[in-house]
Amino acid sequence: MISFSPKKIGNLEIKNRFVRSATFEARASDCYVNEKLINFYKTLAEGGVGLIITGAVAVQESGLLRPEGMGVYNDDFILGLKNLADTVHNHGNNCKIALQLQHFGNKNPFTKEHVAPSAVYSTFLKNTPREMSINEINELIEAFAQGIRRAKDAGFDAVQFHAAHGWLLSAFLSPYTNIRTDEYGGNTENRVRIFEDIYERAEDLVGTDFPIMIKYNADDYVEGGIDVEEAKSIAIRLSKKGYAALEISGGMWDALLRSEEDLGWKIAMLPESRISVGTINEPAYNVPNAKEIKKVVDVPIIAIGGINSLELVEQILNEESADFIAFSRPLIREPNLPNRWFKGEGGSEVECIYCNACVRGMQRGTHCIVKEKEEKKAKKNQ
Repeated sequence: MISFSPKKIGNLEIKNRFVRSATFEARASDCYVNEKLINFYKTLAEGGVGLIITGAVAVQESGLLRPEGMGVYNDDFILGLKNLADTVHNHGNNCKIALQLQHFGNKNPFTKEHVAPSAVYSTFLKNTPREMSINEINELIEAFAQGIRRAKDAGFDAVQFHAAHGWLLSAFLSPYTNIRTDEYGGNTENRVRIFEDIYERAEDLVGTDFPIMIKYNADDYVEGGIDVEEAKSIAIRLSKKGYAALEISGGMWDALLRSEEDLGWKIAMLPESRISVGTINEPAYNVPNAKEIKKVVDVPIIAIGGINSLELVEQILNEESADFIAFSRPLIREPNLPNRWFKGEGGSEVECIYCNACVRGMQRGTHCIVKEKEEKKAKKNQ
């Protein structure tokens, strides 16, 4: 099966085509790696996935979502992050790990001051952020570059930028949220510029052999946002600059308040549209856009979203719609999923029912609440 064959991202060989897509773990202690996080990733690594992408890690203290999330905004974080990377390498049978770098921007309900590339009203948080100055943009560029340097120093195999769903980097990419009139806004070239500047600064710090990936939207599903044609133009510029892989997602938080009648199943960000894959939402709902983007670039494409069986994985790979298949919720339910499929145990479908209860359970660390209830019921009946 092609899904268990190796493939490279940049110069990094991944042992199979299974990627753990980032999700917020809610296990850190004041942004530092702790034993709970170490054990969480040890279990994932032992489950057989080829590449783990961590949950979002803040490159600036102002970019934190919650203190249960990890930070990388100073060198004090390196030791804990090294322990995490070493754990994955020691227990994952050649599993690789990438640190996802993030700034939550004006979509963070926990910060007092909200900043964004432009002062565009957010229908999600019902606020208008302050437009960032050029000096603040330069500080953000340096923060991401230093985050890359710290990730490499900590022993990570790669990094990924979270530039999807309306967070700060996503807001720079999207014409819906970026209406600046300087060199960082307006046309596609200007909206991609911050990524080019970060990449060039990172080259100064880590050289050219350390893979830098991006997760971004192929469609914002808001009027005036990114569509697949714009996403293709963005992909061409990113790949030419040197970005090693593109994970294709969709939807912005501002789409949450739009009605299902307006936009239908396409809004991958809507909780209601993520519950029943195959009814409200089609399986592999981002794959058509991933396939279109793959036509215009030579770098690997990572597909994410509602991919619910091994047969579907094989179909996507064999049709060359994507190069890697990413899972988030299914690996929360069963971190051993790749191993189970490799051994041919338990059928070819994922156990995850896409109910999103794992998101609602964040206060105790992201976990499968359905599985927890099943285990409690089974124990009670013993």
